[in-house]
Amino acid sequence: MEMLLQLLVAGAWMFTLINGLRRLVRLARVSHLQRWDNTVRVRSGLNRIWWWLGQEEFWRMARSDVAYALQISLLVFLFVWHMAN
Repeated sequence: MEMLLQLLVAGAWMFTLINGLRRLVRLARVSHLQRWDNTVRVRSGLNRIWWWLGQEEFWRMARSDVAYALQISLLVFLFVWHMAN
């Protein structure tokens, strides 16, 4: 049971991380970098990602995802605490 609850919390945070990364790549409009030897194209994509990390539009959605993950973690904590008492 403990392992299942730990996986639930880890999964919620992993979903948050993956969702944030997908949103960041989508906002930066980084296409599939098919040719890694073209360093200018890769650098341009990384610069756009870096720029979006400083924008409020990205962080507004990221904060809601983190709040959701915190809510799941808190619910699991309260469930475990109730089961222990």
